[in-house]
Amino acid sequence: MSKSSLVLGALAALAMGIGALPATANAAPAPQEGPGTLIVGGHDATEPYGWMASLQRQGQHSCGASLIDEEWVLTAAHCVQDATPADLGLRIGSPDHTAGGEQAGVTAVVVHPDYETKNPNGDIALLKLDHAVSQEPVEIAEASGPVGTESRIIGWGVTCPVRGCGAPPVQLQELDTKVVDDGQCSLSAVDEGTEICTGSSRPLTNACFGDSGGPQLEGTPGNWRLTGVTSRLGSLVPVCGTAPSIYTDATAYRGWINDVAGV
Repeated sequence: MSKSSLVLGALAALAMGIGALPATANAAPAPQEGPGTLIVGGHDATEPYGWMASLQRQGQHSCGASLIDEEWVLTAAHCVQDATPADLGLRIGSPDHTAGGEQAGVTAVVVHPDYETKNPNGDIALLKLDHAVSQEPVEIAEASGPVGTESRIIGWGVTCPVRGCGAPPVQLQELDTKVVDDGQCSLSAVDEGTEICTGSSRPLTNACFGDSGGPQLEGTPGNWRLTGVTSRLGSLVPVCGTAPSIYTDATAYRGWINDVAGV
């Protein structure tokens, strides 16, 4: 992930929203920024994340996503806003978003109904793949940890702190983070029940543009559980890493995920 933080939730409306997590930004025929965020201050992934997916448009990385079932991936709603299944593709199981892994198309886009109203959050979406893939899915945790819980974010987002400052990395990035008090994300109106305020012990490090949709993880190497989905920056300053970032709490939406995908 880039050294910056996720795309601002409040900025999602003001500056673009965090689409695409610790990941790269949306791209068009030629590379261009999208609604995603990147990891700033991180480093190349130190272990395989076979369930990690690059959500792509026209063959270019746009957002992060997580394989939660052989035929379903979880991402941020703002990453698929105004997209049809035909617009989207995924590369799953490779640390390089340009090569390797397994590719799949999308047959259905299911956005949480709260996303349109933002009441209270709903920045979460499920994508059905056009075929079952062989990678092992990541498990969704029963609940996210309390303040102080150590976590990790991963993604292909830009690794510099402001939009347009550089291209996203080809290699997957990771950054160790922790759950922090919601008050640190108060300028972006974090919702206590459905969102996680995520910070870092080091300054100027967090998710950034292009990381949107990617995961926040709790656990240990080789035994991670997914707790969050990269949503937006935690302040109104459109510079990654200047404040914690906000993740949709996937554990708060387990019932909806099960109803849609049977996971």
